[in-house]
Amino acid sequence: MELKSGTIKHLQEYVDAKLKERGFADETLHERLLLLTEELGELVNACRKISGMNVDKNRDITNEAGEEIADMINLVFAVGIELGLDIEKEFLEKNAKVDKRIYKRSTKKIKGG
Repeated sequence: MELKSGTIKHLQEYVDAKLKERGFADETLHERLLLLTEELGELVNACRKISGMNVDKNRDITNEAGEEIADMINLVFAVGIELGLDIEKEFLEKNAKVDKRIYKRSTKKIKGG
């Protein structure tokens, strides 16, 4: 399957414009990384609830997994923008490397896993 050229570039430009429009253009790299980490935690909490893991019964977890993934995508782009990356180029180059790998699921199990 081929990725239509410009698709990720367009999304990067969109996120960049939204960052400016919403007043977040002055965020530092560290602030964006902190926010990305926060959103990852919220996604984990949503997935814990969805998967039936133990959760604090006194804590209302309202995070929706889809919303948290969207937040993470926005913040991954925000970090890439702050680093001055061409995210589409980086994505395509990395996937070209990964396409050459051969994966096999490990059959070794750890205790409790």
